[in-house]
Amino acid sequence: MHDAASLQAKVSRLRQIIADSIPAPAPQSADEVDAWRRYQHFAANQPMPVVDMTRTARMIRAINRVAISYGWVSELQRMLDMYDAPSLSALDDDQIEAVHQRMVTLEACVQDGCDPPDAPPAR
Repeated sequence: MHDAASLQAKVSRLRQIIADSIPAPAPQSADEVDAWRRYQHFAANQPMPVVDMTRTARMIRAINRVAISYGWVSELQRMLDMYDAPSLSALDDDQIEAVHQRMVTLEACVQDGCDPPDAPPAR
């Protein structure tokens, strides 16, 4: 029977043989490091490809774009509370249409320099 020290020495030797059999990676040039960094930045900032092109899915994406672009997440939450829904996906098509129309109207007001349609004039 093998003693523990002999077995430990064999295991250590086997680990060393495995470690020595794996070639060390070649050092990368500054250009390679820069190219890899640029690629990672590019890949991390690309939107996921769109697979759902239904009218409802396009409206939900537009709602999210407008809400995020103008900081109107609270307006979106107000609309969800009004419909007693936890998220946009819980709304039916008519409700999504109403939320979409509201966001498009608010966006048009901002782009045209107008006040929101349901608020008193700010001037």
